[in-house]
Amino acid sequence: MKHLTSWSVFEKFEDIPGEGDAVQKLAAMGIEGLELFTLFEPVDVSYYKVPAVTSVHLPYALDWHSAWEGRNYGGDVGDIRYFYLGHTREEMVDNLKLSIDYASVLNPAYGVLHASNTDMRQVLERKHRDDGMKVLSDFIEMVNRAVSQYPDGEPPFKIAFENLWWEGLLLRSPAEWRLMEDKLEFDNWGFTLDTGHLMNSCEGAYDEDSAIDEVLKVVDGYPQDMKDRIGTMHLQLSTTAEYRHTFIPESYDPEGDFDAYMQKAYKHAGNIDQHRPYSSKRVNEIVDAVKPDYLTHELFGSLSGKRYEDIIQQRKLFD
Repeated sequence: MKHLTSWSVFEKFEDIPGEGDAVQKLAAMGIEGLELFTLFEPVDVSYYKVPAVTSVHLPYALDWHSAWEGRNYGGDVGDIRYFYLGHTREEMVDNLKLSIDYASVLNPAYGVLHASNTDMRQVLERKHRDDGMKVLSDFIEMVNRAVSQYPDGEPPFKIAFENLWWEGLLLRSPAEWRLMEDKLEFDNWGFTLDTGHLMNSCEGAYDEDSAIDEVLKVVDGYPQDMKDRIGTMHLQLSTTAEYRHTFIPESYDPEGDFDAYMQKAYKHAGNIDQHRPYSSKRVNEIVDAVKPDYLTHELFGSLSGKRYEDIIQQRKLFD
């Protein structure tokens, strides 16, 4: 198993603390490579042939499904590629393929792709109305159309579909895996299991121990063939059951202040998805149950303000 950590094209290697080049600095933390977040545009040449870059995390659009079904918000969503992915289905497919093209120059071991959707108009409600399996089915259709344009109908690198906690791929049920096995028209794909995202879908994830227990119960229900598809894991802790059970819901008002609503929605999503480091060696139980090839410590110091200390703390749990 190879230990990675998250990085993005907005960051500079020289900002990594320590002595030596990026590889040496990371090695001092027990990290063997980076999972690089890319954009809907070409990767800067400074990342070409950089030994530290092992894999990529493809960009994503928050609410591509609304665009897929011909709906829109009417407010200013900024760069449409990062909100709807495109204006039409054809444009969405083209932009998805372009993101894969741009990342392929790095020859990554895999590329993570979110296989879910966030209808921001429902984010502040306690119960969402969208059918998760319908979202996942539409997502599969979109990906199939993009990948079919490559030679032999296979992507240039393995696509590793990541779970979220809202509509689409939750990785809570073998039914999701079976749907993908049945409908995906290419073979070079797998899953990225994000442990914190899975916890955000668990009713009993109140603290570290209960959150680990909840994840283990879900993973124990995976058939071995499903586990075999999980080649990568994002390791982060989110213990937000109490918050999710007690936050005050709010309905979207199409006549209201769109920007103010979106700020609340983003804050709410951030309150749920904590990306904290584990402190208990029990996290090994999760990793041992799945046995991924790549383990990405997806920690940004968003709560602690100590990104690299968080990475070191979590990495040491595997020594």
